[in-house]
Parts: sequence; C-alpha cells; structure tokens
Amino acid sequence: MNEMFIKALGFANEKHAGQMRKDGKTPYIWHPIAVAELLKKAGYGEKYQVVALLHDTLEDTNATEKEILSFGEEILKSVKLLTRPEGADERKYVAGILKDDMAAVVKNADKICNLYDSVYNGKTGENRDPKAVAFAQRYLQKAEKYYKNKFSKALDDTIQFTGEALSVSVVPDPVSPNYTQEEMKIYR
Repeated sequence: MNEMFIKALGFANEKHAGQMRKDGKTPYIWHPIAVAELLKKAGYGEKYQVVALLHDTLEDTNATEKEILSFGEEILKSVKLLTRPEGADERKYVAGILKDDMAAVVKNADKICNLYDSVYNGKTGENRDPKAVAFAQRYLQKAEKYYKNKFSKALDDTIQFTGEALSVSVVPDPVSPNYTQEEMKIYR
C-alpha cells in the first residue's frame, strides 16, 4: 500500500468513526473500504482507491474541502462531484459525475457495493426483513432509473442480479462483487 492510500484510509476511518451502515450493525468505514477493494481487484490504481475511501466524507462527515485538498486537486474534484447536494436533481448529479472519469468509476463501484449490500442485508438463511426489502427495492428502482445503461456492464449486471435476488424471500449466502476492469469500464 502506498502512503496516500494509508493516509486516506486513516482519514476516512477517523471521519466515519462511530457511524454505522443502514443495518445499524456494520461500521460505516467498511463501505468505502469495500468500494476501494472492488476497484483494486478490477485493476484501478491508487488515486481511484483513495477517492473511493473519501467518497462519502464531504457528504456524511465534518470533513472539509481543505482537508480533502491535502490529497490533491484531482481527488478533491472527484470527491466533490460524488457529494450529493441536499435535494439534488438526480439526473444532473449523475450527469456531472459522468463528466469525470475517476468520479464515474468510483460511483460505479459505490452503486455495485450498495446493491450487493441490499441483497445480503440480514442473516443468511433467514427471511428478509420487510423494511429492508422495501428500502432495497426503492434503491434498486432508483438505480434502474438513473444509472442503468449509463455506467458499466458490471453495474447493469448487478442491477439485474439484485432484482432477481430480492425476489427470493430468504437471505442468501453472501458473495462479494468481483468484476474485471473491462466489465467495470465506463460506457463512452
């Protein structure tokens, strides 16, 4: 691991300290780490992984743009694009992200990780929580409406997989998303 990645991991861990995912059980930091890991597996370099670690810091913590700037202007630009303004128009938000390769690649991985999390929310082998299913279905509908056919084959496959998986009433054994860089490549 390179110095910038380690610095970003420590910064994100500090800023997300005490935060939990929507399930109320999982430390929030696991999400940006999962996004960075998916990008690493797909062959994306350190800057992409750093943006993945930092992608929710401006939106969900007290992190400042000045703090993010310490990682470089290019990283700050991508993190700012990934930061959804309160009440933002989703189409404009997505269009802005798609103008920046690094932001688009990270948002692609972020959506994939979030969709996988929605499928595996709960204990393996037990019936799905109806509230969790309702949330997952709303998230899936938003992904279909605003993200499908705009980002990558990997995301489109994940959207289809999520729809099929949520139709099963029992939580399946978890698997991690595993896509190649070609499958993760942003449509142009």
